[in-house]
Amino acid sequence: MNHAIRALALGAAILAGASLLNFRLAFQIQSRPFDVPHVPKGSFMRLASLGQRGLVSDLYWLQTVQYIGDAKADERGYEKLFPLVDLVTDLDPRHGYAYQTGGIVLSAAGQLEESDRILEKGMEKGPRWWSFPFYVAFNHFFYRGDYATAARYAEIAARTPGASPNISHLAVSLASKSGSPEQAVALVEELRRTVADEVTAARLDEQLKLAIVERDAQRLEAAVARFREAQGRDVASLDELVGAGTVSAIPPDPFGGHYVWDPTERKVRSSANPFRFRLKEGPRDPRFQYQPPQPSTEKVPP
Repeated sequence: MNHAIRALALGAAILAGASLLNFRLAFQIQSRPFDVPHVPKGSFMRLASLGQRGLVSDLYWLQTVQYIGDAKADERGYEKLFPLVDLVTDLDPRHGYAYQTGGIVLSAAGQLEESDRILEKGMEKGPRWWSFPFYVAFNHFFYRGDYATAARYAEIAARTPGASPNISHLAVSLASKSGSPEQAVALVEELRRTVADEVTAARLDEQLKLAIVERDAQRLEAAVARFREAQGRDVASLDELVGAGTVSAIPPDPFGGHYVWDPTERKVRSSANPFRFRLKEGPRDPRFQYQPPQPSTEKVPP
């Protein structure tokens, strides 16, 4: 009898502790939505949730969305994003949007390894969404210049039910190492059509602009090379390309500025966002940390 009483008392204590923990979590989310001082381990929370994993997962997902949507998120950084999404998907392995949103935002924040890890976790444990391997392919192609790995993941995406037929063409192209900025634009546009939530869509729109800048800049740089060969000098401004008939028009800058020629680096840049991707040869491992677009304070020659 005493053993039964002690067992009941212990169970009641655990239940009370878990209820208090869940209450505190809910209170924290409501009162301090962007403050994430600590992210517990999934193994602990699976026990502490006492059969309410879905509820606790939803609470942490709400906290994750608010963490991402914080007006000062880029200034604060995304150090807690991977642990949060990892916890949400530990508690609810079928939470497809957590994998997809987490993977895309982590990639846009320059945390490529973490992005790959959460997307690959989705491939292993989550719903069978073609967008998981598709975006891993994007990470390898667009950020790392690793066409072979990108092709492998693109093929997995193409074989996943519901995938666009265009992805199979992408897989073949990447396998032949003919990746281009045009394909980067196509990659983002393809995935953009599949998302509806504002957070993911905003990050993809941001990356689409970067891809468009890279595509336009490479085209204009090729035009500058043709102008140089014909005229024996570089352009003073990109408008000379139009005047010489080398190009019909300068394309609009997706960031709202205009394209300029930087004679020092002999590169075309956006006046509103000077960021350009720089892929290294050899292992193709660009050691950069992507920063969201910021107004340029650097004076670029006209």
